[in-house]
Amino acid sequence: MKILGKFGLFIIGLAAVAGVGAILLPALTKNRHSELAMAIDNVNPLVKNETVYASTSAKPVRQFIGGGGEKEYTYQLVTYNQQGKSRTLTFDSQWRLKPQRFLKIETKGQNVESWSEAKKESVPSGVRQNLMMS
Repeated sequence: MKILGKFGLFIIGLAAVAGVGAILLPALTKNRHSELAMAIDNVNPLVKNETVYASTSAKPVRQFIGGGGEKEYTYQLVTYNQQGKSRTLTFDSQWRLKPQRFLKIETKGQNVESWSEAKKESVPSGVRQNLMMS
């Protein structure tokens, strides 16, 4: 019985550490541009999917040859959600982004799930204003 009690306490302690980690990690991974930050956010159940918007006025921070021999570009963009909160995201593209356009980006924390061009009218006005000022 003592072993079962100690095992139970171990499980409770482990759950407490995991819970605290799940709550604190999103604050630690925000605006981090590493694969580790993306992976942590991707598996953390407390990090919710979110739609953010960005302007394509930034130039690529890196250009490289992908696994299939094609050119790829890495972008770091300041994004805004509908509440006006900003976050910097990093993602790769197989083509250069056209300047002075808007992107609609589906994220899970720092992990970019998908992105597409957004028409100016579909970007919320407060977000559009933030993007034009940055």
